[in-house]
Amino acid sequence: MKALMVRTDFSLGESALKAEHAVKVAKEAGYTAVISADTMNIASVIPLQRAAGDEMAVICGVKLNVVDDPTYEYRAKLAKESNGCMESLERGRNYCFTALIKNEQGYRDICELMTLANTREQFYFVPRLALEQLAATYAKGNILLLTSDIGSVFQRPDFAKIISALITAGGRENFYSVVYPHPTPFYDQINVRAMKVASALKIEPVAFYPAYYEGVDDADIKDIAHMVMNNIKVDQPHRLRIPHQRDNAINGRRHLLQALKEFSVRMGVSVSAAMASTTQDSIVKACEWRWHEMAPALPKMADDEPATLMKLAVAGLRKRLSNKEFGYTPPASEHRVYVDRLKYEMETLTRLGFCGYFLMVRDLMNHSRETGIPVGPGRGSSAGSLVAWCIGITNVDPIRHGLLFERFINPERLDLPDADLDFSQARRHEVIEYLNARYGEEYVAGIPNFTYLGAASALRDTARIYGVDAADMAVSKELKTLEDDSLSLSELREQLASLDKYATKHPDAFKAASKLQNLMRGFGRHAAGMIVAGVPLTERTPVERRGDARCIAFDKRYCEAMGLIKLDVLGLATLDLLDSAKRYIKESTGKDINLDAIPLDDRKVLDGFAAGYTQGVFQLESGPMRKLLKDLGGGIEPMSFKTVVATTALFRPGPIQSGMLDDYVAVAKGFMPPQSLHPVLDELTAETNGVILYQEQTMNATRLLAGFTMAEADGVRKAIGKKDMEKMKSMGEKFIVQAQAGWIDVVMEDGTAQRIHRAEHFKCEDGKLRTVEEALDAGVKLPMAVVSVTGSHPGLSETKASEIWQAFEKNGAYQFNKSHSVAYSLISYQSMWLKTHFPAEFFAAALTILGEDKHQGLVKDALTYGIRVLPPDINMSSNRIEIRTLEDGSQVLYAPFSAVKGCSENGCQAIMRAREKVGGKFESLAQFEEAVEKRACNSRVRESLQKVGAFASIEPGSMPAIDPVRLRDQAELMGNLVIDAVKASRPFEMNPKRSAEVNVLMTRMAAEWAWAMS
Repeated sequence: MKALMVRTDFSLGESALKAEHAVKVAKEAGYTAVISADTMNIASVIPLQRAAGDEMAVICGVKLNVVDDPTYEYRAKLAKESNGCMESLERGRNYCFTALIKNEQGYRDICELMTLANTREQFYFVPRLALEQLAATYAKGNILLLTSDIGSVFQRPDFAKIISALITAGGRENFYSVVYPHPTPFYDQINVRAMKVASALKIEPVAFYPAYYEGVDDADIKDIAHMVMNNIKVDQPHRLRIPHQRDNAINGRRHLLQALKEFSVRMGVSVSAAMASTTQDSIVKACEWRWHEMAPALPKMADDEPATLMKLAVAGLRKRLSNKEFGYTPPASEHRVYVDRLKYEMETLTRLGFCGYFLMVRDLMNHSRETGIPVGPGRGSSAGSLVAWCIGITNVDPIRHGLLFERFINPERLDLPDADLDFSQARRHEVIEYLNARYGEEYVAGIPNFTYLGAASALRDTARIYGVDAADMAVSKELKTLEDDSLSLSELREQLASLDKYATKHPDAFKAASKLQNLMRGFGRHAAGMIVAGVPLTERTPVERRGDARCIAFDKRYCEAMGLIKLDVLGLATLDLLDSAKRYIKESTGKDINLDAIPLDDRKVLDGFAAGYTQGVFQLESGPMRKLLKDLGGGIEPMSFKTVVATTALFRPGPIQSGMLDDYVAVAKGFMPPQSLHPVLDELTAETNGVILYQEQTMNATRLLAGFTMAEADGVRKAIGKKDMEKMKSMGEKFIVQAQAGWIDVVMEDGTAQRIHRAEHFKCEDGKLRTVEEALDAGVKLPMAVVSVTGSHPGLSETKASEIWQAFEKNGAYQFNKSHSVAYSLISYQSMWLKTHFPAEFFAAALTILGEDKHQGLVKDALTYGIRVLPPDINMSSNRIEIRTLEDGSQVLYAPFSAVKGCSENGCQAIMRAREKVGGKFESLAQFEEAVEKRACNSRVRESLQKVGAFASIEPGSMPAIDPVRLRDQAELMGNLVIDAVKASRPFEMNPKRSAEVNVLMTRMAAEWAWAMS
């Protein structure tokens, strides 16, 4: 068996070889096996194995970094922090070995070793192991290679001692001494030592010619990749080019045999051709382990998970059906629909083994609610599950809103569920802490995010290391505007004149960028993804470090294949805003607001949407979005919640560019009638003005027109969304054929009539799928009580069916997940409800939670509600925005002390403590100066507070805080909380309208202060 050892781009900066290309070129070169040997990383084994399929063996290996004392730097840091002293100890030098996995035990041992190397104590820029850790583990299920690579153990003067220690610990049978016969003095020296050790210690020698790039012309690309990863300029002296390693292309075995022969002649060392043939073969045969897809591993949540989930779901459904949620209680006539849907979902979840997953997510959501952590009503396709709604995972009634369970879980495929969960952004860390405490750190970790060099980033990074000036480098920004990110730089050059000009001016940099495109750029951390496993993670994957966080070694694309189910634990600032606003309302009115009970047909709220009053409202605050809402608000139908849902789905690049948005608005304003693809679809598209906007609509359309099962319909959605041309072609052919079958009229057992597609299949009592007519002919019971067929109707013509399918293909990529749109529109509606009915509390919360870049817009918007944001007042303000009601009933918001530059939280607390000490309010500036702690509230802070008018109310004769003369200082010290500004180059002039407004406010404040002092 001919084996090629490769190092891929998962070894950042050490290789320019992509895994998929490595397999392809290796096959072409005649190899029958590939050995992966990336540095402290085994993640390339999955793309290698998937590319190889059954045609080539993929041996999983890893280059292990070993150091004498991997904890030295960590202990030195602790000693420094505690002002202690480190005992005298040499750091020692790094060296390396390559381990090849023989069996399942070996895989787990490697996962354990790499996890250990990534611990806080041992990780120092790179993961590292101690020799003792390697010696204690490697021999159980791995082969250890004494590599002749850079950093080889043979470069150490005590290499014989180290190797002897390993042999003593694990024996010789899993030990090989490796020769890399590169024709350079460096490798010659190392290889001679490898041969001598093999002879002296009776270790079998083996020869490899490792590949780090595809062709002989790509040697420079590997160096350029290294420079990009390490930010080294091409013209920088000692730029770490490695001249003794210029021959690592994928070559045939003859190249290895010839190089081995030349090494023998050159160095006078006796070698055997078996080193490159039979010895390699024995290694490959010994390594029986192959990467394979693994069974799902979930925590055990109950002894009988299906029974537990069913009990909880039934109890939850009873409660939901009896309560009014979002102003709606399902009528008794629809209860059977809910019960049947619950039975169907539970049967599917039980059959697929997902009950434990639902119980796990429910546990997390319950804990969050019990501890006061705000949670969202739902996110993504999980909002389409009735079971999720019944047990409290979501707060979206999927039947009321017409959502599909199959959009979340395909009942005919074992695609693992992937729930997206929104939590308070400020308290998201508590959710992660709970997961670790509940299941144990060895079962919980984050997910990495592999980043790649796209066209723009490859061009930008190579331009940087080649010293290209910023003006020329700016061409990379143009690449981001192109829709098709699959084009190569060479193809893009033909489309962009500016890129062609760049390539002509900087040919070397452009050539390098073209070669680096799609290469691995780095390992980050997924913003929200978390794994909670039912087995220790090291049984499936190494656990690595990303900053202070623990992450599995394989990115999100491979989680399912590893049997690891992902949770997206997201932080959403709007949930903090809603929670903050509710707490303000509780303080001011004593009311506990339940935002899950508000009706979705509140006319004042909907009129606010129609008027575009959505500044600060979740998802809907941008200028173009507000304009769209105004356009829809002027339509022939009044604004409704379903319009808000559609707006959320429409305002995206795809629907805008495809014309879907224009069509929707034109119908809404009465400029054109709804388009009709077929009368059967008219009811389906009525809620979206004749536009097939949602993915769920396409799924239902394939069922209604062609009798597709919902599982097949979900397959259509995925194929169109992913532009899987092969699947789209086969499904399109099936749709066109079945759409011609037509419909039948049937009579049900209760006497009602229904129309069913002739090709639609149902699961009968014997578990087989049949059409209605097939079931009646066979005398087999259907899931619904059909008595007889009373009539039939012709289907579509082939031409019409083809036309409709083409429409699905055209618009399918732009359609949106309705489940997600409904769930997020509920948050938008809750935001708007608070803004409409409790504007002061809403603006106070929004200015507290949302970023400073939104403050100016919010302050201006608050004025339209009659609410003015005022500078801090020494007696009215605190460390948050304070709401005050004036005698005439109007409300103002006092900015917190921390809104003033230089005033920290400590300063705020010092002022509040001083105020409390003097009885709750300051009578004079002198009293303030005497009471406040000067260290926490220093002279600079006091001066800034003075400038913005914080002391105006206790300084008789001073300018009021809202006096226009103070605007310059307020703009400088309070940033975007100030919306009026005065140009320094001209004297201040106030227009009569603004002057009158200020006079009214000054009169109010004077009256309020007199009332407060009385």
